[in-house]
Amino acid sequence: MAKIDQAEKEKIENLFADGLKDNVKILFFSKKEECQYCEDTNEILTEIGLLDERISIEKYDLEDPLAVEMGIDRAPATIFLDKDGKDSGVHFYGIPSGYEFTTLIENIIEMSDPARIDLPKDLIAEIKAIDQDVLLQVFITPTCPYCPRAVRVAHQLAMLNPKIRGEMVEAIEFEELSQKFDVSGVPKTVINHGAAEQVGAVPAKTIVKKIQQIIS
Repeated sequence: MAKIDQAEKEKIENLFADGLKDNVKILFFSKKEECQYCEDTNEILTEIGLLDERISIEKYDLEDPLAVEMGIDRAPATIFLDKDGKDSGVHFYGIPSGYEFTTLIENIIEMSDPARIDLPKDLIAEIKAIDQDVLLQVFITPTCPYCPRAVRVAHQLAMLNPKIRGEMVEAIEFEELSQKFDVSGVPKTVINHGAAEQVGAVPAKTIVKKIQQIIS
């Protein structure tokens, strides 16, 4: 059975027709055992890839050398590449379903045309000026209506600055990681392995200020 119904596919096709500019390449990493949502994620990405020829999906096992090379140690993992074929820092760990399905579609469009990133110019300049490595881990659940906003902030920062990596982490799928960072509510953004954190969906400027405080 298809994961995306026909009416939704037609809406997405129209969005892609209007919004896609350059090709978008996505890598999907899965594993055969102890991965409840790998197959479902695989099917979602496969169906999306068939909606527009400018979207390509490459699939790998988590044991593939490329996973080691890229530092991918969890599955399902959906990784966007930049225009040069390098890791863009835009990562999904867990199934991009529920409210996060919309985030996935919006990311595809913004990766294809970064000019669509709707942040103020002065804030974009601040983001691009960050010169240290930053990891943003945004813990979510698919049923959380506020989570996509937090994930989009992390992913937009990653698109704008190669020093930044933004990870969506499905809190229930990766329970051990959630416990490590004391995730009791979502969305929760953990910055640089706990150097700072933010609970709730907040504007990009708030996250940028927290980043600036811990790297200054």
